[in-house]
Amino acid sequence: MILTLAGPYPKEVPGLIRELLPPDLALREIKDQESLDAARDLEIVILRTLRMGGALIEANPGLRLIQRWGAGYDTVDIEAAGRRKVPVAVAAGVNSNAVAEHALLLILACLRHLTALDASMKRGLWDRTKFAQNSYTIADKTLGLLGCGAIGRLVAEKARALGARVKYFDAFRLSEREEKALGIEYASFDEVVSSSDIITLHLPLLEGTKNIMDQAALAAMKPGSVLVNTSRGGLVDEAALAKALVEGPLMAAALDSFSEEPYPADGPLMGLENLIMTPHMGGSVVDLTLPMVRKVAANALAVMNGRPLPRRDMVNQAACGYPAE
Repeated sequence: MILTLAGPYPKEVPGLIRELLPPDLALREIKDQESLDAARDLEIVILRTLRMGGALIEANPGLRLIQRWGAGYDTVDIEAAGRRKVPVAVAAGVNSNAVAEHALLLILACLRHLTALDASMKRGLWDRTKFAQNSYTIADKTLGLLGCGAIGRLVAEKARALGARVKYFDAFRLSEREEKALGIEYASFDEVVSSSDIITLHLPLLEGTKNIMDQAALAAMKPGSVLVNTSRGGLVDEAALAKALVEGPLMAAALDSFSEEPYPADGPLMGLENLIMTPHMGGSVVDLTLPMVRKVAANALAVMNGRPLPRRDMVNQAACGYPAE
């Protein structure tokens, strides 16, 4: 059997995975999309930054598992995998805290204009007055979560520890007990958008969530508010965001994911002083390399040995014949 690391990956990953898998398993790394699209012997694929489209899935009849290196799955054609009954799995929970930390980092950096202050200092300026007039603390602000899964809940906990009030919207409302334990309040999408000082996105990219923060939603945000997205780039209309940052109502925004990655040098978001951009780094920390390796290797072994995958990792349970919970 062949396990394909569709990367590229940190240099230590192939060796770490090799230690956890049978010695007779063939292990290879494919680093570019063109080479992956040409493959016709895929069986178990650990997918990091590349894509598994429908044509590629159909062209590999021996495919047994598509395992994402992370929590998102918008780089996989889920319908095509389901038609072939190929399980698609994520590494649920492994990088949740790292992404939540990154979201909070970006929120605080926006409120205090961290990157603009740094750039100003490096130009030889000592411009305290300009930034002091609109710098804020997170305490007593309303943080609005769009999406309240594992990452959203961790963001809520961290923000509340710093004194923020938290509202959330999610298609699947938490139980009253969970809301009380987290100290958060459920509200409609429109209410969260219009009443929050800070909005942070923690949604999957689906047909119903694409451009959920469009021109109308951005225009409905409070004057002087902040938008942070550490989830999926397609959730935000980037041209509309650029306009909202220049003309209002947003004071600042921070993005860790983009509709096109790598983000083009001539994209509409380039050059905005009140926008912080990071290259999809929220879950990419050295501390998580070994836990991620263990997770994806365990799921690969489960498939190789005919065992069911953990339900929380499975994306297409029903299509693969898993019984309903």
